Amino acid sequence: MRVTFCDRCGAPLDAAWTEIVVVCQHCGAHNAPGKVGEPVPATMPDDGRPRLNVGGRTYVLEGRIGAGDACDVYRGRWVKRLGELCVIKVQRALSDSDLLRREWAMLERLHASSTPGAEHFTQRLPRMIAMGQLHLEGHDRLILVYGWRSGFVHTLEDVDRVHPDGVDARIATWIFKRQLELLGWVHTTDVMHGAIVPPHVLIHPRDHGATLVGWSAATTRPERLPAISRKWKAFYPEPVLKHHQVVPRADIAMAARVTLAVTGAKRFDESGKFPGALGRLMIAAAAGRFDSAWSLRDDLDQEALSAFGPPTYSPLQMPGWPATAQGA
Repeated sequence: MRVTFCDRCGAPLDAAWTEIVVVCQHCGAHNAPGKVGEPVPATMPDDGRPRLNVGGRTYVLEGRIGAGDACDVYRGRWVKRLGELCVIKVQRALSDSDLLRREWAMLERLHASSTPGAEHFTQRLPRMIAMGQLHLEGHDRLILVYGWRSGFVHTLEDVDRVHPDGVDARIATWIFKRQLELLGWVHTTDVMHGAIVPPHVLIHPRDHGATLVGWSAATTRPERLPAISRKWKAFYPEPVLKHHQVVPRADIAMAARVTLAVTGAKRFDESGKFPGALGRLMIAAAAGRFDSAWSLRDDLDQEALSAFGPPTYSPLQMPGWPATAQGA
């Protein structure tokens, strides 16, 4: 036996010497560690799993990892380079091709931005690989292929499921802070995310990382919001539901709401596990009282310092991550 680690969740794999593909017992992902001392096979063995050709490359689907309102999300591998993991979004609702095209166009705009900070913050956006079409069941469906970000495998929906009583406020603070940092830059490009709901916030438990996915409702002012998720309607501020327009304070309010929810708050005028003035700040943010993500981040730092003292490492325990994990 040898010990390797899952490419998806980081959990240890107990792999026999002869195994080429190993299934993670924590998250179910297929890993291709190959034999020790030998190169990884040039191509993926044909094991009957679906394959897609997008942008001149063939990808094998390893399993569905998510389902949104408009598409299904899969983990995949490029068959010519097994170590190259990717995220593949396949259009499900035939009427929603415009949403996936919008997502691609908005991400292209953000990646092409020369706004100060772009070199750093574009690294926190989905890495675009290819867009194509799949003819399935008599219809053409759009496919988007993105690069895989190691460690970013859990959404805030997953966090809520694993921690139904809520996470510690110190953990929620860094989750909110990372969202504000990205939103602060995105808003300077005049782009609004428009759909910050639990499955659209990915977190890295060890590295205190958080990023945003699900950009199909992104807009630029004064565009109307193209879609609202019925399942997550409660996370949208009332002005957005009424006027179908998103401004920076709406994105900020949604980010605050998803963060309050993972601390166990049942309503957005409740502070969950956030204490005192920090809790009041979160409630104000969730009510849409802040127009600047940067200034709110500064206020968050100040109130967190008053509540908890100097920053410390606050690990978030999730499946596949060692209980004694250390990080920055």
